[in-house]
Formats: sequence, C-alpha cells, structure tokens
Amino acid sequence: MSHFLFVSGALRERDSLASAELQLAHELWGLRTALIRDNLGAYRTDQSCGLVYVLKMGICAGFKIVSGILPPDSLDQFARDELRAETRYGFVRVTPLQTWRTTAEESLALLHMVLEVPDQTELARRLNLGMHRLTQGQYEALVKGLG
Repeated sequence: MSHFLFVSGALRERDSLASAELQLAHELWGLRTALIRDNLGAYRTDQSCGLVYVLKMGICAGFKIVSGILPPDSLDQFARDELRAETRYGFVRVTPLQTWRTTAEESLALLHMVLEVPDQTELARRLNLGMHRLTQGQYEALVKGLG
C-alpha cells in the first residue's frame, strides 16, 4: 500500500501555507505536475493517505484520499479559477484527518530519520519533486513522530 507526502510550494498567486489551506478547505489536493499525476495514478490505492509538507513550516496536515484523479474541469467555475495553479494536472478529493503544529526543522529531522535519506541535498531534491511516495511503515512512523 502506498501513501504520499505532498509538498505545498509557493505560487505566484499565494504562499505555500495559503495554498495548502485553500486546497484542504475545498477538500481536495491538486496535482501541479504531470509527474505527480502519473505517479499518484500508478500507486494510489483505496486506502491511500497523504501528508502535507508546507515549505518553511513543516508537516501540517494529514488526509485520506477518497477519489481517483479527477480533471480540473470537474470543479465548479469558482474553484477552478481559484485553484488553477494547484490543479493544473487534475486533483483528488480528500477527507482531512489531522493537523499538527511543527517546525520545518522538526519535520526535516523526522523525514531524515524515517525516510533514511543520506543527506540534506537528497531530501531537498525529493521534496522539490512535489510528492514523495511512502510505505505503510514510513507513513505510520511519520504520523507517530508527529503525534
């Protein structure tokens, strides 16, 4: 089973926290790149969950993924206009599960430990891709470390 660490990056329209909050308020997570869409399509299961890593803040939310990949035009016009950058390659519907207050430093240390990433450069490279696939064990260890 696969779970996912999604990275909320800054956009021209808003900062990374505002983007994450807006998506979660609409109970969706947008797929900003074709790579994210394709990997999520290949590895998502009915039990998949996601964690949200907000740049400069850390891991701040968790959700259950409750749909397959949906096209941006299935959003109502207002949401489609508001979330255009986030949902460029589609989106998934989500049900929020939990929120946490962490710092970027705490989250990075936890990610280093759980993902067993050899150095900061490699972790940064993975986060820059916008999504990282997690095993069941990694997901559980991250949630436990956050809780």
